[in-house]
Amino acid sequence: MSRAVRHWSEYTDSNDPTKNVLKPNNVMIQISSSDCYFRLDSSGVPQLVGGVFAPNLDKNNASISSIKTVQLMTLSSYLTECTGDKKYLEIALLTANCIKTWMIDSGTSLIKDCLIDALSAKESDGAVPSCHLTGLAIEGFTVLACLTRDDGWRSLAIDMARSAMLFSEWHTPDGILNLCSDRAASDDTHVRTFKGMLNRGLMVAYERNRSNEPFCTLVRSYVNVQFNALYELSRVQSSYGIDWRGPYVGPHGHAQVAALDTLVAAIGVNDV
Repeated sequence: MSRAVRHWSEYTDSNDPTKNVLKPNNVMIQISSSDCYFRLDSSGVPQLVGGVFAPNLDKNNASISSIKTVQLMTLSSYLTECTGDKKYLEIALLTANCIKTWMIDSGTSLIKDCLIDALSAKESDGAVPSCHLTGLAIEGFTVLACLTRDDGWRSLAIDMARSAMLFSEWHTPDGILNLCSDRAASDDTHVRTFKGMLNRGLMVAYERNRSNEPFCTLVRSYVNVQFNALYELSRVQSSYGIDWRGPYVGPHGHAQVAALDTLVAAIGVNDV
């Protein structure tokens, strides 16, 4: 717990703009002795309020990071649940609203891996849906829904989960999660290393929406497909491959990281 609180404090350190959440009353930021003003909405509030700055700011690149924002939203939601402290809930809601407004791909309903310029509110080129960020957001929105009893967050998490499980670009025709399959098994890319986070997010959504039987059945079926592929096609003894279609290639440390969340999720959704 103390490590999580310390990490949260680093995220929200008002003395360091690279670790700061954009607050409603913060209309400018000083970068390299220059006053840089954020793009404001009609109420005079920064359009990207709730976003978390990417590291290494300069006056030509005052960017909000979807990775940092989703991480902080989920961490803040869990800290609220564990401590009951409203300061964590305030940040959880700020970041969640920023994600909902700016970081969900309109065509797929999935979270984009993107940077957004806080001064112009323009998104960087090349933003694409992210499997691990989507999983983390599903987890965070689900916890936030339980905290606030707001069905809007619950519906957002469930709709995002359904979209993720059905997104063909992440899956083989038979439904196995398959990212960066053209890369060598030894290549440690965050896209593949953290792909299991989708299954973890789905497990959290399953555990906290047990009354929604159709959704829980879908999640259980999906996670079981991933587990069966991982265990039957891409395993040698207790070592797992990074390509769950098989055959096993390894051992590689990042492949074990990818497998871990899926193994835990399979236990969770099957009530083992």
